[in-house]
Amino acid sequence: MKETVAGSGDRREIYAHRELAAIAARWDARADSWDHALEGSDCPLNQDGAYRRFIEVVQRRIARHKEFCAGQGIIDVGCGTGLVLSQVIGAFAWGTGIDISREMVRVAEAKNLAKCSFLVGDCFALPTLSSKAGLIVSRGVLLSHYGREHGVALLKAARAGLAPGGFVIFDFLNEGARTRYQHVPENKTWFTGETVKTMARDAGFFAVSISGGPNRRVLILIAG
Repeated sequence: MKETVAGSGDRREIYAHRELAAIAARWDARADSWDHALEGSDCPLNQDGAYRRFIEVVQRRIARHKEFCAGQGIIDVGCGTGLVLSQVIGAFAWGTGIDISREMVRVAEAKNLAKCSFLVGDCFALPTLSSKAGLIVSRGVLLSHYGREHGVALLKAARAGLAPGGFVIFDFLNEGARTRYQHVPENKTWFTGETVKTMARDAGFFAVSISGGPNRRVLILIAG
């Protein structure tokens, strides 16, 4: 069943044209209720266990590269209220959360997460905002918000922000499972895994894989 969302066309446009003030205002308005909303089983981000699965993929990758991660930093792009960093920061020397929303960053900073700092910034300018990191993550289907062309640019920015030997983990909406779930936003781009692998290679990555089966609502890109 498709869901028609009021203003969904407008939301697609602000990402297509990278209207940063409008994007920031949209997320500012959701900051104070964001953590509580994610606790609900009816939250679209929780469909098919997508949030939990993302954390599990990140944790498995960290476990495989434990010594490397321990000496490196982690950057969370589109960090929101710092939920992802709170789950994995213990494995890293430092963490930085970057979000376009000043209010999201305010909520994240109030949590006083050890070894973490947060800043308001444009994720496409990532290499100028932080030291290079061993892992750059993005949970929130940013690739699907921005579409293919901007998605490649975002992945290029992430690659430029990596330390040698580093890798990225980004999630995205799975075109193959588009009709299987109740919440089907029409203002976002649904990708096949092969398309996102091509995007990652176009961004300069060589080791590229996709986590998640064909019926998963959200798939996860791992690239280094």
